[in-house]
Amino acid sequence: MTYLEALLIVMSIALTMTTVAAAQPITFYVSTKGNDTWSGQLPEPNAANTDGPFATFQRARDAIRQIKATEGLARPIDIQVRQGTYHLSEPLRLGPEDSGTEQCPVRYMAYPGEQPVLSGGQQVTGWRRYNGQIMRAQVPELIKGERKFRQLFFNGQRQICARYPNYAPDDPLYGGWAFMEAVFGQEGQRRSAFKYDSAFSPQRWAKPEQGEVFFFPWLCWVNAIVPIESIDYEQGIIKLDIAGRYWCGELTVGNRFYVQNILEELDQPGEWCSDSETGTIYFWPPEPGLEDAEVTVPVTDRLMELQGTSNEPVKHVTISGFTFTQTLALFPPQNVFCNQPNTEGYALYLENTEHCHIAGNLFDSVGGDAIRLQNRNSYNHIENNTIVGAGAQGVVLANERRDLSFPQTWRGQSERLRELADSLPRATGNIITGNHIHHCGVIEKFGAAIKVYGLACQDNIISHNLIHDMPHAGIATVLGFGRNIIEYNELRHLCLEMADTGGFYSNRWFVVEGDEVLGEGQIIRYNLVEDMVGCGAYDAPHGRVEGAVAGGRIWTPYYTWGIYFDNSPMHATVYGNIIVGNTRGGVGMPVADPKDNLIENNILADSRQQYLTMNTGNAVGNRIVRNIFYRNDPNGAWAMLFHGWNANAVTDSDYNLFYAPNGAEPVIGAPGLTPDQSFAQWRAQGFDTHSLLADPLFVDPKGGDFRLQPDSPALELGFQPIPVNKIGLPKPGDDSD
Repeated sequence: MTYLEALLIVMSIALTMTTVAAAQPITFYVSTKGNDTWSGQLPEPNAANTDGPFATFQRARDAIRQIKATEGLARPIDIQVRQGTYHLSEPLRLGPEDSGTEQCPVRYMAYPGEQPVLSGGQQVTGWRRYNGQIMRAQVPELIKGERKFRQLFFNGQRQICARYPNYAPDDPLYGGWAFMEAVFGQEGQRRSAFKYDSAFSPQRWAKPEQGEVFFFPWLCWVNAIVPIESIDYEQGIIKLDIAGRYWCGELTVGNRFYVQNILEELDQPGEWCSDSETGTIYFWPPEPGLEDAEVTVPVTDRLMELQGTSNEPVKHVTISGFTFTQTLALFPPQNVFCNQPNTEGYALYLENTEHCHIAGNLFDSVGGDAIRLQNRNSYNHIENNTIVGAGAQGVVLANERRDLSFPQTWRGQSERLRELADSLPRATGNIITGNHIHHCGVIEKFGAAIKVYGLACQDNIISHNLIHDMPHAGIATVLGFGRNIIEYNELRHLCLEMADTGGFYSNRWFVVEGDEVLGEGQIIRYNLVEDMVGCGAYDAPHGRVEGAVAGGRIWTPYYTWGIYFDNSPMHATVYGNIIVGNTRGGVGMPVADPKDNLIENNILADSRQQYLTMNTGNAVGNRIVRNIFYRNDPNGAWAMLFHGWNANAVTDSDYNLFYAPNGAEPVIGAPGLTPDQSFAQWRAQGFDTHSLLADPLFVDPKGGDFRLQPDSPALELGFQPIPVNKIGLPKPGDDSD
């Protein structure tokens, strides 16, 4: 073949692709005014009411299948959905046969200028007066055990399950709690009972077994919801039905709790409870009368599924412009390891998909995760969505396996590591960007706004997201192998209800040495991580700091980091981040054996205890270079704290800039260093010999502007300015990747 012939072929292919891409899409419409017997090709019913849009998503999907079967896919296909609420009792299911192609995608989208609502809620009717302002209605599914309602909505607003102590609207996080004064259990078994404190004085409950205890066990790493088995009012003891239930940590003296779903405690407007014995829901409406109101309970945990197979994934499908709301909350699952994300309850579910787009949607008050990518998924874009009030997490990439034990058992077993890594589903090239995620974790607290769990990963990108007001982490990666790139995210005011966590939380211990993909560590760069709070309540403070609420029973701020590697990070790069005002410290590697990690070019400012902490007993090859350690308080945090020092733990700590007012020297904590001589001793060991003690000359640190002035001495050390204008949600005109 001559060069000219080859060029003509390429040009012909390019012309064909351009023609296909430019072709007008086939468009179907779905409307609450529609009819599945119509053509679906009109956005409104015609004047004769003989043709118009479809009524259901399933009918539109089937119309696409028919076109593909008879004509093939020669043009893009759009399904435009009109304004209105679509109550779904089961999800729209899309399989490989519903795929599009790169040139001819299949797009489920809102009609221009409208935002249709997909709701898993079904209306409860037949209300009758029970007692005073409390109404009741029958829901037969409760008796059958088909559903456990954890959500009830009044005109679209989530209501409070009746509880004691009552919900405290003026202090929703730290008010309205009781505390465990003593705990009991048979030897060798989980503690299953506790004595409540004297301030907890409930009424006599006719059906205590209908109630549940919502609490944070042990060291407040997770939360749990466990049914009551019995209550002894004379002794003040509640026994829990604990056998075979989700668990992580024992009942511990001082743990905070409340009891929910008790009829006698339904004592104020906006509360509700259910009775599975009689199939009854009780509700005190927040406004008088139910005649013109809509009261709904969820009936499905999923609203859409894109589910392919490992050999035939779902490809090139777009979901955009919808509101997803009111799905079932299925937490807690049975017998699940706490680090594993919930095993059910995903408003939008993807499994074995490629090149799909989930864009511009609103997820509001779903019961579980908003978006779950399960098992093998590649090159999908999750972008520009808003996720608020989710019962669990925002966006999750995960596998379904339950046999991923803590990796202590893998230590030194390279073949076991490789075997396990090769057996995991692969998540490759997915992009999670431009999403605004906040106030989630309403029911399941342990998790994150964005979480990656138990996968073999290859360059998934988590970027430009705004995440705030979450009970646990902002972004979490747990178990699994391979590289994720976490960049340009804005994480603020997180870790509000739990301890031992961070804005970025990682529990991925190992890499597969020598593997081109799985031997890579994580890259965390150009993120703003500010105000990681932390909260604990138990009898023996662990890393406690000043600050307490609820009469000193709840500690906050407490035991959190900005960027937290919980167990042996390896080959991780932490570069160019602004880490400000965190409780325990800026970067934490306090457990096991950190190896070959790079901490470079970061600004660590105004943490309360340490800016950087590392367990160094068996650590090796870590580098700490060209960072700015900045504090306003001359008696404030240690610059760096090392535990179990060994000479190989840190190969390089230099060209850093340290600042404290009044010229106070940085405090380096390591065995063998005395506080009043620590920095001189540290330098005598060959560390930070080129580092400076100087004001970095931030533009306005009190106002949160950590850009450097042109004459900053940090620049002399090779510090590279951080592109702060690119951090967070994309700005208009921002052409950054």
